[in-house]
Amino acid sequence: MAALLPVLLAHLLLCAHGATASAAATPPPLPILPVPSYAQLRWQLSEMALFLHFGPNTFTDSEWGTGRADPSVFAPSALDAGQWARVAARGGFGRVVLTAKHHDGFCLWPSALTNYSVAASPWRGGTGDVVAELTAAARAEGVGLGLYLSPWDRHEPVYGDTVAYNEHYMGQMTELLTRYGEVEEVWLDGAKGDAKKMNYMFDAWFALIHQLQQRVVIFSDAGPDTRWVGDEAGVAGYTCWSTFNKSSVTIGHTTEEYSRCGDPFGQDWVPAECDVSIRPG
Repeated sequence: MAALLPVLLAHLLLCAHGATASAAATPPPLPILPVPSYAQLRWQLSEMALFLHFGPNTFTDSEWGTGRADPSVFAPSALDAGQWARVAARGGFGRVVLTAKHHDGFCLWPSALTNYSVAASPWRGGTGDVVAELTAAARAEGVGLGLYLSPWDRHEPVYGDTVAYNEHYMGQMTELLTRYGEVEEVWLDGAKGDAKKMNYMFDAWFALIHQLQQRVVIFSDAGPDTRWVGDEAGVAGYTCWSTFNKSSVTIGHTTEEYSRCGDPFGQDWVPAECDVSIRPG
């Protein structure tokens, strides 16, 4: 019996080796497409974002600025980006999204492409940079950074000239995506006010954003990486599919039902983002 033990052990080891080799030779099953990208998966796992709508509107008590307010209106006396980031981290928010520029055109960073920015304000003696301060604070708290850059600009003189303004907008986007390190989300919308002839070159914007930030997700009401849920009431579909057909929608031309629910047979992975204000407006 003792003599048989080495033989049995050798046989068992051979069997185990054969099973391992067989398993290694079997490829994993193919994914059921579509599947999320790395950036989309990271975005979904972070679950919640704290959206910070901040700018001259904060001091004029208006939701949409006109673009005519004097830069001196922007004069916070005790701005503490660290406090914003701490609230986000302690509240379980995976990232903060800042309105780097809202529809009024005022830039919360010292853009070289406009005279309508923090550099023209009395805050920090004209040397301040809200985007830089929030970036540093968010990193210190382990919170991701997202940026909102309004396509509609009610201050910029070339707004309405499609070619000139798209170049201007892409220049500002380049500033934001090359000065502040990694950006996890770029928030876009299709608002254009009364400038009906103004065309936004979204495909060129998307290409630029993904070129400058390879792990970013781009938000709009039609993707390409994440979509608006269709309302600002915090309501999503009872079943809210991450699958979607980007080819069937364009920014500014989506249906509320399709945005809210997605498409169980969709060919693209474009999960919904559900935003809701905690204040009036």
